[in-house]
Amino acid sequence: MNRKGRDFTVGDPGRQLLIFAWPLVLSMLLQNLYNMADTLIVGRYLGDTAMGAVGTCGSVTNVVLMLIGGCTQGMAVVLSQYIGAKDEIKVKKTITTGLYMIVGMAIVFGIIGIVFARNLLMLINVSGEALDYAASYLVIIFVGSVATALYNMGNSMSRALGDSVTPMIVLIVTSILNIFLNILFVAVFHMGVPGVAYATILATILSAIVCWGIIWKKMPIVHPDKNTIRPDGEMAKLVLRIGLPSALQSSTVTIGILLVQALVNAFDTPLLPVMAAYAAATKIEAFISYPPGGISQGMQVLAGQNVGAGKFERVGKGLKASIKIIAVYSVFSAFVLIAFGRFLMGFFTATPATVTIGYHYLVVTAIGVFFCGIVFTVRYTLSGSGDASAAVYISVIELAVRIGSAYVLAHFTPLGYIGVFLGTPIGWMVSGAYAVVRYRSGKWKKKRIVKEDRESASANVGA
Repeated sequence: MNRKGRDFTVGDPGRQLLIFAWPLVLSMLLQNLYNMADTLIVGRYLGDTAMGAVGTCGSVTNVVLMLIGGCTQGMAVVLSQYIGAKDEIKVKKTITTGLYMIVGMAIVFGIIGIVFARNLLMLINVSGEALDYAASYLVIIFVGSVATALYNMGNSMSRALGDSVTPMIVLIVTSILNIFLNILFVAVFHMGVPGVAYATILATILSAIVCWGIIWKKMPIVHPDKNTIRPDGEMAKLVLRIGLPSALQSSTVTIGILLVQALVNAFDTPLLPVMAAYAAATKIEAFISYPPGGISQGMQVLAGQNVGAGKFERVGKGLKASIKIIAVYSVFSAFVLIAFGRFLMGFFTATPATVTIGYHYLVVTAIGVFFCGIVFTVRYTLSGSGDASAAVYISVIELAVRIGSAYVLAHFTPLGYIGVFLGTPIGWMVSGAYAVVRYRSGKWKKKRIVKEDRESASANVGA
């Protein structure tokens, strides 16, 4: 095949995964750094109310754009399996068909987001000045939906093709540009919350251009020809078959985040700034605890390529290596969150109550960080293998346990908002246990897309 990327079907799986994943780990650090920079700059220059409003917007954006994310995920899974099977024509058809689908959805859902932004915010208990801040931010973000979709598709496509360096390069550009524009628009031009949104969209547009430019030059396999330039109906069905469960899985995670956000917002008062504390603490959590997510994403590609090639034993070897890495890192991240949580919260706000509430969240998160890693890694592994329904079940279990326990602990015990926080690690523990059981059942070995596609083609020829 005429491509440049890592081939996970040969060599030591653990070593291959580490080499592939380190740029993804760095990419996640950069991603979380510039997300954290948004919140930090808003908190320092615009106050706790604006910080809480901007922090709330992420969950709303994800709910509206979740179908696009699902199709991007579906495209990446299909793409990685055809890469493993060395089927260049199907690789090209997957990319072009996915592009038409994802851009079309971005236009539709971007318009929906613009029209209903304020209503969605009101559903999760955002009101008053925070509502005005958040609505102005969301409208601008939804205007840039196509750029966001192209940026995410480019990164997913690079990883599926075995290239983890391009996403890292793009995120370096994005992070530097976004932080610079945030400071320029907020601190120098005094554009307020809209300035943060404009900075994000401008950085995303440039990053999408850079990402696609690098991929086009570096990987000739993405260049369409006269036989693959048009959308392919069968390929669209295949992408949707994987993408819709992925979207459902993403939606349950996102809805869970949204419902937790609603519970958090319900406790927010001038004397109890829970919304602002939660916004800052979740950014710290992501920056410190989520870097192993690069390993999890690498497992999706490793699983996809090896299942496509029929080399199932290599998936298990890669998963064992991943869990060992996550276990070691979990100890480190838990220590940092507990030992330095208050200090880190102090970068975002000088309000003592906000610092204390945020620290409570970080301590609770530290309890479950290992189980979070297990959930994400096994879920990505199952998704990459084509077992998209398993990812849905894992996410539904996590959602039900997370929200149920958060509601009960918050309203039927003296814990209050801390009860809301505790729902998250409890959800990770229970869904993580199910994820391991599902993987060990071996059902994912029967979900090989390439085999089904070839059997279908043989049947058609015979007919």
